[in-house]
Amino acid sequence: MPVLGVTGGPACGKSSFVAALVALIPKSESFSADAAVSQLAEQDTAVRAELHRLLGRESFTPEGRYNRPFVRERVFADPSLRAGLDAVFHPRVRALWSVRAAQARQSEHWFVAEIPLLYETGGEVLCDRVATVACSPEVQWHRLTMVRGLTDLIASQIRVAQTSLQEKSSRADHLIWNDFPFPCLQRQAGLCAAWLLRTCI
Repeated sequence: MPVLGVTGGPACGKSSFVAALVALIPKSESFSADAAVSQLAEQDTAVRAELHRLLGRESFTPEGRYNRPFVRERVFADPSLRAGLDAVFHPRVRALWSVRAAQARQSEHWFVAEIPLLYETGGEVLCDRVATVACSPEVQWHRLTMVRGLTDLIASQIRVAQTSLQEKSSRADHLIWNDFPFPCLQRQAGLCAAWLLRTCI
């Protein structure tokens, strides 16, 4: 069955859209790159060793959990550290979801891959269709700073570190606009699911 890549900017609602979409497509499964990063950091001994080397012991909490806020603050302030972190995670995450995408094509299951850096890593070549979830800069800023509680500095660094929403939107096959309450996102998921089920089987 087809593979749908879902990308977009930070705090645009990618995960909410994927959850709504998968609920509407029978025999579908999803993959989250962010969840895979957390799982690798928690469970992969080689990844943990690389993080210790790159960022020190504070990359994990005293309880041994991945210290995402600390890592985020360090890597977005230092491009060389961010490049090092990308080198640790990107190949491993790509390997995980590319295998599952290939398996889905040989099965009856749809595969929906939520990959924030899909275009930045060239992952769109593994997808049959791509959906970008976007929102206005004002709404994105509110979600990053007021909802997620990030500082203005970190929010700005996160936004400029990725390909612009304008470019991601122009390159996508489907554009999901998420400025409004969740029912609006659900309706767009319904329209997208109906089109995919009618056209891509």
